Amino acid sequence: MYRLISYLKINKYELLLAAGAAATVQFVRYSYIPVYLFLLALFFISFYVYKPKIKFDILNFVPIFFYVSLALISLLLLNVSLAKDKAIIGVINAFVFPAIFYIFLISCNKDCILKIEKIWLFLLAIASVVCIFEFLYYIAFKTFRERTISIFFNPNTFAFFLVMVYPLVINKLKDEKSKLLISLLIFVEILLSGSRTGFVVYIFEFLLINIYLIRKNILKVFLALAGILTIFLPKILYRIPKLGDITNPKTAVGQRVFVIEFVLRYFSHRSPFEGIGAGQFELFFRKLKAPGIVALHSAHNLFLNALIEYGIIGYMILVFIVYFSVFLSAYNFFKHKEEYDRNILIGFILITIFQMFDMAEITNSRMLLINMLYTFYLFLPIYRFKRWRAIDGECI
Repeated sequence: MYRLISYLKINKYELLLAAGAAATVQFVRYSYIPVYLFLLALFFISFYVYKPKIKFDILNFVPIFFYVSLALISLLLLNVSLAKDKAIIGVINAFVFPAIFYIFLISCNKDCILKIEKIWLFLLAIASVVCIFEFLYYIAFKTFRERTISIFFNPNTFAFFLVMVYPLVINKLKDEKSKLLISLLIFVEILLSGSRTGFVVYIFEFLLINIYLIRKNILKVFLALAGILTIFLPKILYRIPKLGDITNPKTAVGQRVFVIEFVLRYFSHRSPFEGIGAGQFELFFRKLKAPGIVALHSAHNLFLNALIEYGIIGYMILVFIVYFSVFLSAYNFFKHKEEYDRNILIGFILITIFQMFDMAEITNSRMLLINMLYTFYLFLPIYRFKRWRAIDGECI
């Protein structure tokens, strides 16, 4: 823990930047313009201060290809989009700003990358503090069943952020006590968010990343988890789906089952190359006025959402970038057996699993921060691969 605190104390500017980002993102509730202006100013200042030298090699080009291709497909589908303005804004949120961020990342040096990692950790710290005060407020004035959202706008988004940032914070911890303490703290936050997908995914993430540590401290871990689960048992029981929910389209679980069938049926009488356009799922679904189904913002599955919005080509590009990143992360780990690479590999796999049950609405302005963090995950395997190649004295 001391190592993490010391690491975060090196420079206060990262804390101010993280606080500024957390505060600015709140404006998305009312308008996305302030967030766009903040990011544009941040990128301009960063490029001016660091004067980065951009080098495009074949590996760096792969994520750029992903962002550019999906953006082009979205623009080609503007004619069939129900709301062209929403489609354009969706492209900016999901592809334009993440692409700019990626270009900045590939031009950064090692110190700059460490600063960016530090900003994500500061955001975690800010989100954790807000989560605690939010929960205390619910206990005092509302109900125990309320779900925390922290600095985000949806409890599932908050849980997704925790799952994404967990490998990054664990990579900065060396002593066992700190790893267990931080892991249990994030587990409590996952429980407070009430995200069922987040709960299941985080359990696997925690076990896989800390498998050796858990085996060594099995009794302590068991008692700690049992204590936390006992304290929050009423909240957990409230969120456990019933068997009948699977076939009930009015429940969250039933909607996820229904939407899978809906997307597959859609392509049973349509060409798989026909997409409905970026960010158009909600409008398209409302237009159909499905009986007994509440309005859905997305397909609750990133891959299904990509399939129906961008067609089979966009879907294949998404699958390619995921397999590419997983393969490169696996290569880094199995080649060099570094704990850092293992954690990134586990994190990326479980992030992908999370996206198969939620986090599909990447075109929404409220997902912009999450999209940027995902860009960082696309960058890390390439950065680590090139770093290892340089250390081994091999050509890059």
